[in-house]
Amino acid sequence: MRGGDKRVKRLLSILPGAIGAKQVLRSARAQRALREWDLVVGPLLATKSAPERFDRGTVWVAVDGSAWAQELRMLEPKILVKLADIAEDKYLFKEIRFGVRRLKKPINETPVVRSRFPVRPDLENLTIREIAERRLKKMRDAADR
Repeated sequence: MRGGDKRVKRLLSILPGAIGAKQVLRSARAQRALREWDLVVGPLLATKSAPERFDRGTVWVAVDGSAWAQELRMLEPKILVKLADIAEDKYLFKEIRFGVRRLKKPINETPVVRSRFPVRPDLENLTIREIAERRLKKMRDAADR
């Protein structure tokens, strides 16, 4: 048997025990809960913050600014309860550390394209077809007068 084969056999003998290890399962539960950050803190705070890591009961969160960090600090007890509910382990999360630093953009995030021209509020939620129909109606109404 070659050296590589022995290492694979050894790894296969250890792996089932490691996967069932309590710490591995707790870490997986924590990661699952942290992926639901927008549900935990709400859509606005989720755009201003992002969990970066989990280590021994502590969640490290990057925040867009000190005011947002303060807002999240005040909500920490509620955030811990929501995370525990999602993870189904009330002893998993002990504290949250908020740090002001640049947020990493998700890879699949679509960039927002802003127009150089202001959008009229009355047309903002309409499709191009609806806007065109409105304009045609105005033109017809003006021609009928």
